[in-house]
Amino acid sequence: MKRQLIVGIPESGKSTFIAAMRHLLLSGTLTTELELTRLADEEKHLNDLEQDWLELKEVQRTKPATEGWVEFHVRDKISGKDAVLSVPDLRGETFEQPACSGQCQRELYEAVAGADGLVLFTNAEREDDALMISDLGDLLTDSQAGLEDSGPFDAYGMPEEVKVVEFLQMANRRPLMPKRRRVAVMVSAWDVVPTGTDPQAWFAEKRPMLAQFLVHNFDMWELRVYGVSAQGGRLPADRKRLAKLRNPAERIRLVGHGALPHDLTSPLRWLLNG
Repeated sequence: MKRQLIVGIPESGKSTFIAAMRHLLLSGTLTTELELTRLADEEKHLNDLEQDWLELKEVQRTKPATEGWVEFHVRDKISGKDAVLSVPDLRGETFEQPACSGQCQRELYEAVAGADGLVLFTNAEREDDALMISDLGDLLTDSQAGLEDSGPFDAYGMPEEVKVVEFLQMANRRPLMPKRRRVAVMVSAWDVVPTGTDPQAWFAEKRPMLAQFLVHNFDMWELRVYGVSAQGGRLPADRKRLAKLRNPAERIRLVGHGALPHDLTSPLRWLLNG
């Protein structure tokens, strides 16, 4: 059985995706490439997320009191292969720790080590995450020199790409044995991106460091990039328009690699068959 893992830094779109996918799999109102084979153990937390999504409320980012792990048990309708999608519904700061503090929660570390594929989120609303390596070096140098106008170096203020690359490198670092994994990059809030934009091109332009890391380390990573709007628009501005849709699942938008326009399981099926 294949194991897949959802990861992403704060406000990258994970919780909204989880809520939308749960509704999609349980409601059965639209065709999906994967089917649910059993309910998660932590149904209450997932139900709360789904309810917010259905009521067109902004799905709240994970708080300490609601941190937990949930799993989606799914099956490919064509091949019959089974997979478990592990959802560490942890605060996004947890995924920043390897780069920012040199630490990682044991459960998350073991999940990364055991994962066959990753679903990696980045938010299109953070359009420009550009920072030259030389700029990062200047920040470190200034901090170490203790210049009065620079202040202490804030590791959590580093660009998203730096944090994500370090997190991914952890998956193949000793004492772990390196292995090749598929990674489906999900560019969330895709509704803010101009219509017709290619997700792969957007990723290469807006996340160049991360894109180059994944592409040039092809012996470790096989990459696909998707654009996704799990809510279908921006809240509260688009609430009235979205509320008019009789089938909430039709609010979902997915772009890339021939995926059905509302089927969030398409990237997961690609991971499963890797």
